[in-house]
Amino acid sequence: MAVNKFPRRINIPWIIGILTVQPLIPTWAANPASADEQWHCVPNASGQGWDCNVNNRAPAPIKRAPRPTQAITEPSQETTAATDTQPVTTEDSVQQVASTPSSPPPDGVSNLDWVPRYQLDPRQLAAVPAHCTGAYIEPDREGKTFSGDMSLAPIFATADTYRSVEGGTATFTGNVLVRQGYRQLQSDLAFLYRDTETAEFEGNVVFREPNLLLVGDQASVNMQSGRFDASNVRYVFHDQHARGDADQITRREDELVVLHDATYTTCPPTEDTWTVTGNNVTLNKFTGFGTATNATIRVKGIPVFYTPYIYFPIDDRRQSGFLPPTLGYSDDNGVDITTPYYFNLAPNYDATLYPRIMSERGLLLEGQFRYLTESSRGELGGSYLNDDKLKDGNRNYSEERWLFDWTHHQALQPRWTADVDYNRASDRDYLRDFGTSLDVTATDNLNQQFVTTYNGGSDNHFWSLKGAVQKYQNMTSDASDSYEKVPQIELKGNWLAKNNGFEVDYIADNTYFTRDKRWNYKTKVREGEFDREHEIDRPVYGEGNSEITNAHGNRTYLETGAKYKFEWPYAFITPGLKLKHVQYHLSNLDSEDYGPNDPKYNTSPSTTVPIYSLDAGLFFDRKTNLFGSTEYTQTLEPRMLYLYSPEEKDQLENPVFDTGNNSFSYAQLWRDNRFSGYDRLADMNQLSVGLTTRFLEKNGFERFRAGIGQIFYFEDRKVQLDPYYSELLGGTPDTDVNLNESQRRYLDSQKASTSPIATELVWNATDALSLRQDWIWNTNENHNQEYSVSMRYSPDYDRVFNVSYRYLDQVDRTRKNALGNVIPGEFADGDIEQTDMSFIWPVVSNWSALGRWNYDITNSRSLEAMFGAEYDNCCYKIRFVNRYWIDGDEDIDNAEADRGIFVQFVMKGLGNLFGNKVDDFLGGIDGYREREDREDF
Repeated sequence: MAVNKFPRRINIPWIIGILTVQPLIPTWAANPASADEQWHCVPNASGQGWDCNVNNRAPAPIKRAPRPTQAITEPSQETTAATDTQPVTTEDSVQQVASTPSSPPPDGVSNLDWVPRYQLDPRQLAAVPAHCTGAYIEPDREGKTFSGDMSLAPIFATADTYRSVEGGTATFTGNVLVRQGYRQLQSDLAFLYRDTETAEFEGNVVFREPNLLLVGDQASVNMQSGRFDASNVRYVFHDQHARGDADQITRREDELVVLHDATYTTCPPTEDTWTVTGNNVTLNKFTGFGTATNATIRVKGIPVFYTPYIYFPIDDRRQSGFLPPTLGYSDDNGVDITTPYYFNLAPNYDATLYPRIMSERGLLLEGQFRYLTESSRGELGGSYLNDDKLKDGNRNYSEERWLFDWTHHQALQPRWTADVDYNRASDRDYLRDFGTSLDVTATDNLNQQFVTTYNGGSDNHFWSLKGAVQKYQNMTSDASDSYEKVPQIELKGNWLAKNNGFEVDYIADNTYFTRDKRWNYKTKVREGEFDREHEIDRPVYGEGNSEITNAHGNRTYLETGAKYKFEWPYAFITPGLKLKHVQYHLSNLDSEDYGPNDPKYNTSPSTTVPIYSLDAGLFFDRKTNLFGSTEYTQTLEPRMLYLYSPEEKDQLENPVFDTGNNSFSYAQLWRDNRFSGYDRLADMNQLSVGLTTRFLEKNGFERFRAGIGQIFYFEDRKVQLDPYYSELLGGTPDTDVNLNESQRRYLDSQKASTSPIATELVWNATDALSLRQDWIWNTNENHNQEYSVSMRYSPDYDRVFNVSYRYLDQVDRTRKNALGNVIPGEFADGDIEQTDMSFIWPVVSNWSALGRWNYDITNSRSLEAMFGAEYDNCCYKIRFVNRYWIDGDEDIDNAEADRGIFVQFVMKGLGNLFGNKVDDFLGGIDGYREREDREDF
């Protein structure tokens, strides 16, 4: 099933800095300026003009940011000579400003503030991913960190020479620089026209704002209206690692910005692996959106996607538009194309439509609507296929296929909430056939639940009241239906004395359970039609094998307990007492097969048991340097837990609605119940003994932890989920002569005087290397019952190596035929023994290898094997993956492997062009998600 993904906005941050450009050049003063004078202008009192004064300054170079050159070259001798020419003189007034030497252009291949990786300082280098060859670094300059009100910021203007003539024209020549707050404009030549209140800048025009650089040939400004025009412009967004160009940029009087023949990419200045181009791009800072006509995505200059019109964001506000399409192929679906469209309906709700065309099945429409209010949030989605056209092996041929999803959270009051999680599908095979982009996480049972909760209490007394209705839709083809809760009301609470260790807990739960009459999976039958290449296997369901398994009814569970913790720096002792009670009111227990002499089930069984507990432990610690020169605090923590609860034999008449056996582990040593759920109240007379040691650093970090423990039983465990085992445990020694191997093993474990030995070990050897081991040894039968060990080595996010081994001892399993039904008398090894190895590792330059191999040792087969290569830089990422896999829900004896070659192409800053599903199975590599989430660009 496809992993759920939230829709991604089309993020093409075109030139936004220019949106806030204010009139840059004031009306100049009538009096000529001397060589030691500089203009200083501020807005006048009316806010409609400027008050300008001439300030004296000492002749000295003015600090400027380096001016990017138009080509990646060193300055020529001709350019240098021009800088050294004498000021221009005419018959009119001539004033010379102190000459300022031009700053040399950046060295080497630096262009548009691009700095190669080897020239970055340590701080800058730490912020750049390893696969990037450099970064756009904005140079230091005056005003760069200005944070005041731009409308009140003074304007400074300097140049090598200044000349004014009668008629209202002034000329600034050589190293023209105009600065206001954090904004700066440079050029070779500037003309100011007093009558029209306009200015023109020519030659190497450079405009800067934080995170923005514009470089052009010519620019003009209307100081009265605020209109700004520039030609042959290139731009850079430093933080987004993005650049582009435009033939013409216009900032209109209404503050809209229009770009003609513009491009956008995140590739370095020396390459254009991919670009987005548009004829006319309009940016609106008031709405936060832009539009472009004739937008085209090009890869290596080749157009791969075109839209005549696109609507995109220029800030963090959302917008409507097409999302990157997904292209795939499979034997069942054929060519599979999805072209999502995102609707920005309002600031607090949006929608996404996923039209999906499958050549073998037809058109599937999927939609998702999200909303957010002050007191709620939620998601509503659905999908629909009118007529499934796939015939071969399809149980749902020529039928409607659909899926519905609704999740909702509502804050009714500060302490009162309500939640809805409702999912429903047309058939059991929907998710296996199509997957989904909706927020559907369960695959075996679709949840259909409503819950409302009120949390009350004070600092030392917490309680919660919950009301719920929960149903399930079984999405498997070989498992029985679960019980539904319609409804459930539960009260939980905890009270802790303020001045001592006394504590009280309580639970009150009342639930009504029911399920479909034909809930029990029986078998599969094969049926076929003349026009289908493959026959169809259909599951068959019926009633349960005994009346108690068909029971419906109400269950009331009550629990209350008290304990007192005596605690010292070196030890603790906690005696406790609990009382548990369960009461049923049952129906659906009658059967036509019952004879007059057959036993009848009690319609109102109940059970009450007390639990006595004594928990005690010691704490020892010492300083040690066992793991090297670092000083550690080593702890030694012995612990014992005694539990006693008498057997209540009347539980044989209690149904099993939602209860199971807890799996045995080191953590299970310290639990007071071996069952999950409330349908069985365990009998216990046992003592758990364990020992834990830890190595702690000074900051509390746990470098090493190891634990070992075992349970000593003083009586057999006679309360069981299956009444058959309860009868055997309470019967004569000859009762169990016809047990199969699985039944014999389980029965022996319930009679044994000791549990298996449970151990755990966690070792964080270094910041890069960690190991974990869990081992359960069966001391009664002297064999390894369960073992797992895993190792992870990850010196950084780009280097990950994982290896693990898992073993679980199980009895021989029965073989199944092609229908998935048991073959009587045929068995195979039932142990689970698997290895799993995965890695992501750089091999050369920007290339990395990645792969995973999950191998089933028991059945001598690969569950998944994939190997791929990845090329990654700041501009794009491309992956090639060869994958072999077996679906986890297929029978071992009949599983057929799938194979595929997958390609994913990601344009940094824009999204996946294709290959979204590659992320789904690469997520099985431990460390892959953290690596992807960390990417800066």
